[in-house]
Amino acid sequence: MDRTRNLHHLLAELIRAHGFEPKVLEQKVFALWPECLSRNEHFAPLATNTVPISLSNGILKIYTEYSAYKSSLLLNKPKILADINAEFKKPVLTDFRVEIKPLLVKPQETEDQPSSPETPEEDSTIGNTHQVTPEQLEKIEQVLANVSDTHLRESLWQLFTAQSKDNP
Repeated sequence: MDRTRNLHHLLAELIRAHGFEPKVLEQKVFALWPECLSRNEHFAPLATNTVPISLSNGILKIYTEYSAYKSSLLLNKPKILADINAEFKKPVLTDFRVEIKPLLVKPQETEDQPSSPETPEEDSTIGNTHQVTPEQLEKIEQVLANVSDTHLRESLWQLFTAQSKDNP
């Protein structure tokens, strides 16, 4: 138990020191989005037909392909916001915006397709190609060298590489 507490403290300090707190929060919201919607039978179709895209200043940007889903989200906005904020026990989301865009990757497909840092990723919102530099990869590997939990290590690796791509 003591080792877990120490690891939790170490990771919290690393996240804080490297300025990854906003990205960690964003990933938590992204993970909770389909989970919270799936709990309500009326919102279940929204969970599989909407994708959270970004979180900035408490405002979540969401894409969906159909105007009916957009309307449903907007009609149920107070309930959805309350459900997600209840998970955090504080008001993390103040609002969300919904855009109708084609979903190139369905939400259920994203978990099984980790990105590779050696391959440039296409940024669908800008159209630019971003690549993590070897120096950034080395630094990330050093930070994660002592993380023994495989799932946690992979999640942190994805988070850190995404942050590196955002801040080249």
